[in-house]
Amino acid sequence: MKNLVSRKLSNDNKYKLLDLFAGAGGLSNGFVQTGKFEVVGVVEINQAALETYIRNHGNDKDIIIKSNENGISDITKINFAEFKSRKRLDEDHLVVIGGPPCQGFSNANRQKSCLISGNNQLVKEFVRAIDELRPVAFLMENVNTISSSVHKFFVTEHVEKTKFAYSSMKHLREICKFTGYNIENLIKNETIVIGESKKKELGIVFDQVIKKGKIQPIIYPGSLYSRLKSIVRKMKKSDAIVLKDREKKEINMLIDFLGKQYKNYNIKEILEIIKNTINLLRNIIFSSEANCHYIDQIQEFVDLNQFLLNYNEIYNEKIVLVDKPYLFQSKTKIKVLGNVFSYNVVEYLKIVFSYYGYEIDCGVLTATDFGVPQRRNRFIVLGVKKEKVKADVVKLPKAIFLKPFTTKDAIEDLENLPPQQSINDYIPKKYIENNQITPLLKYYRKGNEEGYIFNHINTKSTELSLKRFQHIKINNGKNFHNLSDELKKTYTDASRTQNTIYLRLNYNEPAPTVVNVRKSMWNHPINSVAISIREAARLQSFRDNFIFYGSKDQQYQQIGNAVPPLMARAIAEKLLQYLGDKPVISIIEEFDLI
Repeated sequence: MKNLVSRKLSNDNKYKLLDLFAGAGGLSNGFVQTGKFEVVGVVEINQAALETYIRNHGNDKDIIIKSNENGISDITKINFAEFKSRKRLDEDHLVVIGGPPCQGFSNANRQKSCLISGNNQLVKEFVRAIDELRPVAFLMENVNTISSSVHKFFVTEHVEKTKFAYSSMKHLREICKFTGYNIENLIKNETIVIGESKKKELGIVFDQVIKKGKIQPIIYPGSLYSRLKSIVRKMKKSDAIVLKDREKKEINMLIDFLGKQYKNYNIKEILEIIKNTINLLRNIIFSSEANCHYIDQIQEFVDLNQFLLNYNEIYNEKIVLVDKPYLFQSKTKIKVLGNVFSYNVVEYLKIVFSYYGYEIDCGVLTATDFGVPQRRNRFIVLGVKKEKVKADVVKLPKAIFLKPFTTKDAIEDLENLPPQQSINDYIPKKYIENNQITPLLKYYRKGNEEGYIFNHINTKSTELSLKRFQHIKINNGKNFHNLSDELKKTYTDASRTQNTIYLRLNYNEPAPTVVNVRKSMWNHPINSVAISIREAARLQSFRDNFIFYGSKDQQYQQIGNAVPPLMARAIAEKLLQYLGDKPVISIIEEFDLI
């Protein structure tokens, strides 16, 4: 082992923390709890989350890093090298943390409107930030499914000082050569489907687009395109569908939109498809029922538009095609295929951070191992500059708590304090006196000595929702699937409803992975009511003195998106150890685990 001499830092000389993709601040909150980190820069584009972050950091708006180009905290527009120079940040005292948005890497992500997720590309922005800042250490967090072999990046053209500089063949060859990694083990040649359709006559249009090189999609992903695809899905399920007034209004908007697209295209077949689609949509509106024999013709438009979306994306994302896309016809479909180079996300991160001079460890951590009363797995990459590591190797922290805290441990003391429904008229109530103040409750209440409870607000449930809550409780059920058929009728396809919908929490177990529990209609283990914002925050291990701002849905979403502070704190403590330091008070000390 190398020398573990501790480097003492005064309060004015704490490690400077940059928080990227900060959200409401769960990750940085865990670091700050160690007493050894001070947030000096934050990047977050969501305004509601940003308000919560600022309000929990002394209303200091100066910590927000904004683009010189547009004044927005948009990571794609921020020059981190310039920021570091302007703020005179010392690399040896600088730590960067962040969790790039991860929907595209998540198993819950079922959207297929694009070849690659734009959110996934933000991982490259994190890599760029580390390259420009070269901090003494960093932590990157993501969903555990990012480690799957199916998650990949595509090789792109090289454009200096952009994200494309971190996915080009030039870049990949350079980092592999430096680290001694065989580039042939990293980069794979694969075939992707750019477009496909059962309407084989679309092959003529596909071929014309390929020859032209690039044509704008007729309609981009959004509410109108979603409505069109929703109609197709309904038609596939039923011989006839009856449209609601709202749906008819949206279809009329879609008709108006498509009518304005003629001038953008000079391919006769595309114009004909747009015209046919408009006529079909009109027929659907003016008939009492939308007959399923329209489906093939509308599906033709959807297939064409999806191909144009994908092909357009290849150009916009500068994906390198080995050769021109080509048509392939099977017994049932016509396809447009393209040959590209791809590489695994996690393998790339290991190589590139090693290239930048970091000793790293990465893997999946489980929140319950660190005192969080919730089953949540997160993929973590921890890196420390090789010359600064005060140990032989860098390793992620091991479990601290052998027995997990339960939902009861987290929220039982709020059970007899009914949640309020109004944000504007909220009146903070005090804790109900309790002789059994457990170590977890002490943790939640630390820094909140006055005892007022904030954000104990939930949704005012409809009569139907309350009936569902009560039915699930009376029958000792778990979720939506335990409801009677009568109480499921408002759902189009009840069989496809996820198990997290109308989830009733179990006092005797940790909570499942906390999401936006308002949208999922989570309900209390004992009381037949929706879980409050504060209760959701407790399940994420936020202390009670951390106050959320924004609308109800925004607050619930901020909590669902957050990294549990206790998990972050455990990683921060391990990081301090590798820097030859230690927290002011450790988790083990605070929870009396010595």
